[in-house]
Amino acid sequence: MRSAETGADLKQALDHLLDPEHGALERIREALEAAGEQITDLDDEAFQLADRFGFAEDFVHSAMSELVDSEDELLGVGRPQQPSEQAQTRSRWLPQFRGAAVAASPAAAKAQVSASPDSRSTQPSAAGIPPRAPGPRL
Repeated sequence: MRSAETGADLKQALDHLLDPEHGALERIREALEAAGEQITDLDDEAFQLADRFGFAEDFVHSAMSELVDSEDELLGVGRPQQPSEQAQTRSRWLPQFRGAAVAASPAAAKAQVSASPDSRSTQPSAAGIPPRAPGPRL
């Protein structure tokens, strides 16, 4: 996978991992399922251990489901693309959210307070917390 130079190369390498019938993830899922069943067959009191293998099988299945339709996207990896409408919409909202995050940030509030010693003792910070006098941290 590390030697892939294009999205198509990467897709071809990932086919061995993601193929829904013969891929490595499917084989791992099948092995986890079989292990859980075998644990139960060997010791019906070991249901918690069998459940852990069942949960792991579910996680692998979820990973496979998440990646099932990634072929077309992989082919587009590395190609310059026109900004999509969704990306343009996100970028229009980003400054508004960034402004809200900065306004709530204690670091941003501290930066707004003047660095002069006189202003530190008389001006409260934007977060509503009075500034501390310089000194050792406890």
